[in-house]
Amino acid sequence: MEEWLLMKEMNDTQKILFQSELLKVQKDRNVAFLLTFFFGGFGAHHFYLSKIGLGILYLSFCWTLIPFIIAFIELFFIMKRVDNYNSQKAHEIAAKVRIS
Repeated sequence: MEEWLLMKEMNDTQKILFQSELLKVQKDRNVAFLLTFFFGGFGAHHFYLSKIGLGILYLSFCWTLIPFIIAFIELFFIMKRVDNYNSQKAHEIAAKVRIS
């Protein structure tokens, strides 16, 4: 990840704060994959990645089996989505740490 680039201009205190805050919000790729595989039709992976609206949409239509088909397709993209989520959170935290 590009965490080291974000921490490049931070002092030691800011680096520690950044890393501790990032560890709190980072999502695991394997957990996301397993949630998508086993509970994707119910939108569990979307809830895990804080996409509550999509999770509710999947849950609302799970009886149609369409979310299960879409979740199967999402298995191929979930790792990249987790990386994007973690990168977005890292940028947000870095901005907050630099301000403080």
